[in-house]
Amino acid sequence: MSEEKYRFQVNLGGMIEILSDHLYSSPDVYIRELLQNGADAITAKRKWHAAVSTADTDARKDDGAIVLEIEEGQKLIFTDNGLGLTEEEIHQFLAIIGESSKRELEDGELRSDYIGRFGIGLLSCFMVSDEIRMLTRSCKSEEAPVLEWQGRPDGTYLIRSLNDDEEASGMPKSGTQVILYAKEGKEDYFTKKTIRKLLIYYGILLPFPVIIRQKGKEEQLNPIYLPWEGRQTNKQELMLFGQMMFEEQFMDCIPFSSKRGDVSGVAYILNYPVLPSAKGKHRIYLKNMLLTERGEGLLPDWAVFTRCIVNAMSLRPTASREGFYVDEELNEAQDAIEECLISYIAELAETSPEVFTNFFHTHHLTLTSLALASPRLFGVLSEHYEFETTRGIRTGYELRNCGEALVYAPTESKYKQLSQLFFAQDQLLINVSYVHSLDMLRMLGQVYDLEVRVVDEWNVEDLMQELTPEDQDDAFAFQKAANRILKAYDCRAEIKYFSPYNQPTFYLMDEKILFKRQIMSSRSQADSMFFNMLDAFQEELPSDTAAVLYFNYNNPLVKKLAVCDDEGEWKLFVEILYVQALQIGGFVLHNNEMGMLNRNIMRLMERGLSDV
Repeated sequence: MSEEKYRFQVNLGGMIEILSDHLYSSPDVYIRELLQNGADAITAKRKWHAAVSTADTDARKDDGAIVLEIEEGQKLIFTDNGLGLTEEEIHQFLAIIGESSKRELEDGELRSDYIGRFGIGLLSCFMVSDEIRMLTRSCKSEEAPVLEWQGRPDGTYLIRSLNDDEEASGMPKSGTQVILYAKEGKEDYFTKKTIRKLLIYYGILLPFPVIIRQKGKEEQLNPIYLPWEGRQTNKQELMLFGQMMFEEQFMDCIPFSSKRGDVSGVAYILNYPVLPSAKGKHRIYLKNMLLTERGEGLLPDWAVFTRCIVNAMSLRPTASREGFYVDEELNEAQDAIEECLISYIAELAETSPEVFTNFFHTHHLTLTSLALASPRLFGVLSEHYEFETTRGIRTGYELRNCGEALVYAPTESKYKQLSQLFFAQDQLLINVSYVHSLDMLRMLGQVYDLEVRVVDEWNVEDLMQELTPEDQDDAFAFQKAANRILKAYDCRAEIKYFSPYNQPTFYLMDEKILFKRQIMSSRSQADSMFFNMLDAFQEELPSDTAAVLYFNYNNPLVKKLAVCDDEGEWKLFVEILYVQALQIGGFVLHNNEMGMLNRNIMRLMERGLSDV
């Protein structure tokens, strides 16, 4: 049996549905595809004239332009004065899905100096129009006719040669004109307001005029040069350009570039804080045409405090032309951009400390994440990172130069418990319950060889003194009674000397007791179906787990209680002091503790009234 080659048949209607539903994100992209085709045609024409050996002609001097003429809500005529197509090229590039005029005819290899690559861009016009009419005249021959191609979404097309000058009016000496009529329901895509917006969005960086025409009036929309390249550009001009592009004010701007991928652009620093997980809206261009607003793969993940305008001349786009292929060239371009941003941050800290301080305070969360990931920047950023301490807010620079161990409380509740005691004795305690605080403190210790340790019970008792033998004897009965009273609350009593003298008690619990209190609080609010589960958690805790209520023997009230021998008085005041210590430490009271407090307050009120 002899072999015979067959060509795949493509259902164009199904192909258009795939483009609409899966490849392209919105019908908006039909303008982008027209711009890309026009830009590539102008590039191809320049290359053609550079390659031929003919004398200079007016065509060779033509720098190229794109004109869009609008009949409001009805019709769009898109014209470029690029290379144009011959009849053979029309059959090849417009009738075979996936074939591209950007490929070399001889070897089929993809050309890298064009924006479009896949030969499907013109089909996007079927999302807004039921017919595509195209007039084209090739620049490869001075006698080339104007050819008309009419394509429909059912997969049929017609080609004819136009001999009537009137039919070809408006056509340039060479180039292509695409004529579209609005599909029902898509009229909004044919208004000047919409088209102008899309032209600025997709094509403002194109290096040749993009002109919009309506009722004989013309407006050029683009500046036809990259404002950060090719000449001396001042920062004020760059800032104004960013303000125009993103419609917001910025703190500063950072030009950057990469030889790999031929990438250049500007990063604009936001004036307001954003979460490290935020997704930035950028303007990422490929060969001066907008590709995407997302910077994944090209911009560093941590650069969320920026809005970037980027133009890449040789990175590879995906089929939808809404992103880049991830390859070595893309990775190296990202590394180069990251290095530019890091160098800016380091230089700003050194040369403009006031500006840097504002920058750091605005974006401290993101910059802290960067400091932890970048040893080079840790030294710079850690100097400005602020820690909450018992001596007020202290920067990393102040902590590493304080000359003492960096003792920290691992949780907010622990810090609240201990801060008053440490503050009263001018002892340093650091709150690391905030995002990144503990990681920053530990790295500070590693980088500068500092002692960093978590606060423990022995740290607390270092701030207290044991009673003299005489005072121990005087307070023995009271401490024994206090232990009996507090046992019901999983607490034991200790009597010490500590400052300040006007603080009668100090309550200290470890994480096991804290967990137990949380279980008890949850149990009081939970449905019956969760009781067994919470009880099981509680049973796993050691039975001898207990918090400590320290009584301050420097306090006059505690001294009076110690010499009192009335069991009723001890119970009344020990329970009140216990609840007061809980409240000072910021702990939520349980039902039994609140009830006990209310009972004792009522007893004090009754006693006061009886004395009147």
